[in-house]
Formats: sequence, structure tokens, C-alpha cells
Amino acid sequence: MEQVLRFIADYQWWIYAVLAVVLLFYLRRAIASRQQGVRSIFKLEQEQLHLKYRRSVMVSAVVLLVMVSIFMLGNPLRLTPAVTPEPSPSVTTGPLLAPTLTPTAPPPTITTTATATRVPPTPPNRPTATVQVVVATPVPAVRPPACPDPNRRITSPGINQAVQGSVPVRGTADHPNFDYYKVEVGTGTNPGQWTVVGDLHRAPVSGGVLETFNAAAYPPGVYTIRLVVVDKTGNFPEPCQVTVTVQR
Repeated sequence: MEQVLRFIADYQWWIYAVLAVVLLFYLRRAIASRQQGVRSIFKLEQEQLHLKYRRSVMVSAVVLLVMVSIFMLGNPLRLTPAVTPEPSPSVTTGPLLAPTLTPTAPPPTITTTATATRVPPTPPNRPTATVQVVVATPVPAVRPPACPDPNRRITSPGINQAVQGSVPVRGTADHPNFDYYKVEVGTGTNPGQWTVVGDLHRAPVSGGVLETFNAAAYPPGVYTIRLVVVDKTGNFPEPCQVTVTVQR
């Protein structure tokens, strides 16, 4: 056991360096898994990233515990001082000398002098300031529409989101037999007529800006925006749509 402790004391800085590299690797892995899990919109992918995050945090904790253990085991060998034997008192032989008595002077007389104590003046009463606490009202989170196909999905704007000015419509538009996609808008929650926003797009988009909706060109009210992906046969699956409110 003493040899193991001596080895840890001699090479603990090298051991610290290796464990620090491992700790940084798993901490970085945990942070990356956390950030990817926040951005992910798929439940299965979020569970996998969460499991990866938990494992990275557990390994980081174990590595940190090992570093603390090495510090506790390695330092006593360096910090324990060597015990130096005290010299034995030397015995002097020779004739005994009679002690010389020195008269002791009497203790001085202490005279107590009264000292006046200065009492600080009492400060005047000052009005107490009243602090008013303002509680901010939390803003409800905006949810994207629940579109079943991840290849045809609108991620922004969210459901019943209030919009104004130029609004980027974000999401994914793709298909195994992709031809083009378009973004349309209609009045109300169940429009009977649709109008194409912008142009037809011949290139698929994954997690980017699909189109820009100019809300300033429409009067205030409720509108529905939908994404239509058309294949090469001219057919298109069920569109993904979201309802928004145009404001001034």
C-alpha cells in the first residue's frame, strides 16, 4: 500500500493531466448533447441525446471523484514532516554552586484615573424608502404545429402567434420524388381559397427559411399559412399548416 501511495505522490501531476483531458472531453460531450437535445424536435432523438448527456455527466463526476481521491492520497506523503529527535540535555559535572538571592522590587502602585466617555449624538430619524417589487408576467411559449411528416414541417411561426411586418416562415420541405414546394396563405382558420406567398421553389430545404410572409400587406385578422410539397407526378401529401394572427 505504501508503494502505491508513493507512486501516486511521485506521478500525481501526470495523473491529473490525463484525468483533466478525460474530464474536459466528457464535459464538452455533455454540453453538446444538452444543446442538441434543446434544438431537436423529435422525441426519440431527444431521449437518445438525454441518455448521452446523463452518461457524460456521470463519467465526469467519477473522474472528478478520482482526482479528489488522488489529491487526498498523494499529498500526505509530501506534507508529513520528518521527525527530528530532540537533543538530550547535557549533564555537567562539577562542584555545586550556591544560588545567589537577588532582592525583588515591590510591585508598582497602580493609580486609577477616571476618563470621560464621549457619547455619540443620536442620529435624527430619517424616512424609510419603500421598495416596490415589479413581477414580470411570463410570456407563454409558442408551439410549432404538429405536422406528422418531418419532411413537410413548419417550425416557425408557431400556433396562434401574433405577427407583423416581414415574417420568415421556417421549416423543412422535402420528398423522395421531390419536384417543388410552395407556401400558401388563406383567410381564417379554415380557408376556402389559398394564395401563393412568393414563388415556387425547385430546391428542397431542411431546417431553414422556406419563404417570407409579408404581414403588412394583409389587414389585421386570423390567417392560415400552409406548406405544400409537390412530387414529380403532380401529387402532394397532406400539407402542414399553422394559424397566425396579423397585427398592426
